[in-house]
Amino acid sequence: MLIEPGYLILILLVVLLTIGIPIAYVLGITAMLMIFLDPAVMPMIMGLIPFGGANNYLLVAALLFMIAGEVMNQGKIAEKLIAFASSLVGHIRGGLAHVNILTSLFFSEISGTATSDAAAIGSVMIPQMKKRGYSAAFAAAVTSTSATMAIIVPPSLNLILYAYVANASIAELFAAGILPGFLVCFLLVMTAYGLAVWKGYPTEGKFNFSRVLDTGKDAALPLTLPILILFGILGGIFTATEAGAVAALWAILMASLFYRTLTWENFLDTLRISGKRSAMLMFIVATSTLLGWYLTNQRIPQDIAMAILGISDNYWVILLAINVFFLLAGTIVHGTPAILMLVPIFLPLADQLGIDRVHFGLIVTINLGIGQQTPPVASVVLITCSIARITIMQIIPPLMWFIGAMLIALLLINVFPAISLWLPSVLLG
Repeated sequence: MLIEPGYLILILLVVLLTIGIPIAYVLGITAMLMIFLDPAVMPMIMGLIPFGGANNYLLVAALLFMIAGEVMNQGKIAEKLIAFASSLVGHIRGGLAHVNILTSLFFSEISGTATSDAAAIGSVMIPQMKKRGYSAAFAAAVTSTSATMAIIVPPSLNLILYAYVANASIAELFAAGILPGFLVCFLLVMTAYGLAVWKGYPTEGKFNFSRVLDTGKDAALPLTLPILILFGILGGIFTATEAGAVAALWAILMASLFYRTLTWENFLDTLRISGKRSAMLMFIVATSTLLGWYLTNQRIPQDIAMAILGISDNYWVILLAINVFFLLAGTIVHGTPAILMLVPIFLPLADQLGIDRVHFGLIVTINLGIGQQTPPVASVVLITCSIARITIMQIIPPLMWFIGAMLIALLLINVFPAISLWLPSVLLG
């Protein structure tokens, strides 16, 4: 080749993404062109590698958790979680902002995706916040950043994909996501409180314990779902895929039999939406596996690792470089393809630095989550802006405060690995 394979791949990826081709096609076209141009690679590999990559039992868990989250969304379970969160934190200055964040934490432990969280919570909370005098930009920023907790706390689909790519324990990753998720939640609440005091946003009345009990009864069943998932996986009762099946079944039973909010039409919509999302995911997995195989075959991950090590031999400098790379990658590539495409490249470097793979998974996930709060990707931000009926430019001023809070969380998680690793060590030995 006239151009080094690594540079040619980068050029192809940038050009194809720039002209607006969907990411799954970008990955597949790039991989196939590189294989055709390389006489040392047999073309028949293009049929074998993608099938092998997508034919993985763990990926079924992603579909099942999507069904569970979408059932909770279609069944209007979010409204019960919002009422319970309001009874707990509504009395604090900027009460609805805290309700928004806490509800996102609750719903994150069910949905597994930031977009589902933003759509379900945002459609209820953003109009209510606007009615109570909160600016539309502030309401959208709170919803967008708090929805990011869905890719940190279990059953995060990003952590499931990372476990698949990095050959890491899904049980350890789920346990590792709990404390970082609570840390992000706490820092977002503190930021919202500071802005609420500054802007003079209202409270939602006095704390009433009887209201906590009443709303808690309604929210009790949905809150059993994350408990069921965590204790089942961490206790070794069932695998992540089996946990997804249990979660989907329990969500359907709750919404259809107990609350009677899930109609047959809603259920069919749930299967249709989850099926489409799953098909997109599997297509991305298949094409990214092919490109990943070619990169590994050309030893490009090892070359990148050596190039980064050439910058400095200082652990913190290299770790900073990795963080910056994934943070910037998150601004232009969605979390799913970013994990599938980039983790295999940087995993050897993380291993060489002695970074625990579970800890590295949280670093990658949080970086990508923060990166996706900024254009041009910003899918979650676009959802909340659409609900709030504002432009991207309008949301940026309040959004930067909340991104700052998430960056602090990221810094703490990098510097203190125990935030990620302590709970897995206690629960799983």
